[in-house]
Amino acid sequence: MANGAAYDHLNGLFVERYRELIEGVPEDEPTWVTTGGREGGLLGSVEGISAEQASREFAGTSIASHVEHVRWAIEMANGFFRGDSALPSWSESWSIKKVDDAKWEALKAGLKSASAELLGHIGSKQNWQEAVSVTGALASFGHSAYHLGAIRQLRKLVLDKASAGGSTSSIGVVHARVQY
Repeated sequence: MANGAAYDHLNGLFVERYRELIEGVPEDEPTWVTTGGREGGLLGSVEGISAEQASREFAGTSIASHVEHVRWAIEMANGFFRGDSALPSWSESWSIKKVDDAKWEALKAGLKSASAELLGHIGSKQNWQEAVSVTGALASFGHSAYHLGAIRQLRKLVLDKASAGGSTSSIGVVHARVQY
């Protein structure tokens, strides 16, 4: 396989795995990094969560916080592909803790839009021969995977709290502290 074809193949596989993180996979398809189904990805993991649930804090963080942070980070990656030279403000990316219904819907839409843009950029502009581009791609993937896991764990806590009549066990709070 010639270098160009090998890089194209690598890029295609990378886009597929990143798409899995973001969109999940159809029920009948195998999974590599998520729990399967569309609900296993970032977008599916935030569906069915209300603004109130997304705003519940566990050890200083919330689902809304993680969604905004990962949206912000994906947008920073998009900026790299667009040639932006803005310096990111890490603290800005954690500024959202609580959301109302409108803000929650806008936040989910922003994540979806930024993610779709990133998949397009990776598919057409990713350079596997440039160190900063490779490092950025791998870091972005790992970062998104981490926050998918964080969101999935917090989702369990808010849904468990809802089904348990509004109380969270101390084990869940300790677990949230260990994870985040």
